[in-house]
Amino acid sequence: MFATSTRTRIAAVGAMVSLLVGACGGAASPSPSPNPSAAGPSSEASANASASPAAPSPTAYGGPATTIEYSIWGDPTELKNQQAIVNSFHAAEPRITVKVTVSDWEPYWDKLQTLLAGGAAPDVFAMDGPLFPDYAGRDVLLDLSSYIQAESYPLSSLADLAVKDFATSDGRQMGLPRDLNVIALFYNKKMFDAAGIPYPDDSWDWNKLIEVGKKLTLDKNKDGKIDQWGLYTETTDMENYWSSLVWQNGGDILAPDGKTTVLDSPGATGGLQFLQDLIWKHKIVPDPALFAETGDAFEQGKAAMEINGSWLVATDEAAGLSFGIAPIPAGPAGRVTSINPTGAVVYKGTKSPDAAWVFVKYLASPAAQQKIMALKASLPVNKEVLAGPYSSSFDGAKVLADALAYAHIKPSFKGYNEFTTELQAELDEHVFNAPDESAAEAVAKVKDKLNSILASQ
Repeated sequence: MFATSTRTRIAAVGAMVSLLVGACGGAASPSPSPNPSAAGPSSEASANASASPAAPSPTAYGGPATTIEYSIWGDPTELKNQQAIVNSFHAAEPRITVKVTVSDWEPYWDKLQTLLAGGAAPDVFAMDGPLFPDYAGRDVLLDLSSYIQAESYPLSSLADLAVKDFATSDGRQMGLPRDLNVIALFYNKKMFDAAGIPYPDDSWDWNKLIEVGKKLTLDKNKDGKIDQWGLYTETTDMENYWSSLVWQNGGDILAPDGKTTVLDSPGATGGLQFLQDLIWKHKIVPDPALFAETGDAFEQGKAAMEINGSWLVATDEAAGLSFGIAPIPAGPAGRVTSINPTGAVVYKGTKSPDAAWVFVKYLASPAAQQKIMALKASLPVNKEVLAGPYSSSFDGAKVLADALAYAHIKPSFKGYNEFTTELQAELDEHVFNAPDESAAEAVAKVKDKLNSILASQ
């Protein structure tokens, strides 16, 4: 499995947990073949949806009583949150019972592939944006386009980049986004106050990051070892920081047609080189090996800043940190950050497609989105919730919401796993974990292999 970010690694449940939600008894009743009209809105509901496209509502389900399975990755807190969402859904749609199963990140995908191969996949399951093309290409996902068209479902009410991440190149909408994460700068207020340094703001660029990072990198007891690092980030996944650096330096990861990599361009390698230099030249970011076992240095109070995902809000609050959130510092080509959505998709072989669609739609509704928002582990994708209650829900939330205006979507393409495994292994060993090669040298070594992977899809 490819390297994963903190967002995925914190999802540590271990064994699969199953919860049966709702009071409907009996075995699941088969639903007829996909029939959008069966789950379609009344004329009054259609009128309301058109009048208020920013707030889609669940449509009353008219099919037989049925049970569907909803599979996600997550931790106990997220399971509790999803339980609340499913309870609310069942109250609104009492003829649909939802059985939730949750597991850690890697076991989730292993089990999903086994179930898909055996024709027994969950009716609805969570989908990571970058992996979507691989699953869409296996002909195992239900095309939701007919449901969307029949109801005039307002896709425009959801974050645009997130919606596009679950659509195929020929325009079929195979899922809806559920939530998303964005990369920003987190800072420890107490450490900044102790040093008499103003908090980061939207004027920061790469040079300012280095300047302040050096001032906040301290050997407090003078034993020759750093006690407080200026900046911490993770290097093992492009999402955490390095893809943003590539874009901020005018580079990109794939060519526009997606058939070749352009990571060997000066802009792209310059972005990667900047991260290597933060570690080994400027020495404000710790060698990744130092915290490989113990985890996040910022969360432990051993770094003054961290550039990483919005999932940090909940963990940093739990750690008791006094922290703030600022926009990611701008690079030579401007300010760019990365977003990555999680979506909900429907198994093509489900016996209850209408019920599955109604549930997927509910996950993107304001009612469910406000419950997702309460976790502080990701951003809601519903624009009404994102711009309204989320943006004022905690200090720094608006910074995260506003970041979507200058965000690029995390690359999503067939062969993503193989591509990133090959690339990240080279970068980890020779660029980030040790300065054995320049970024340009490392990319040159793997470029042909990366292009071969892309060409084989």
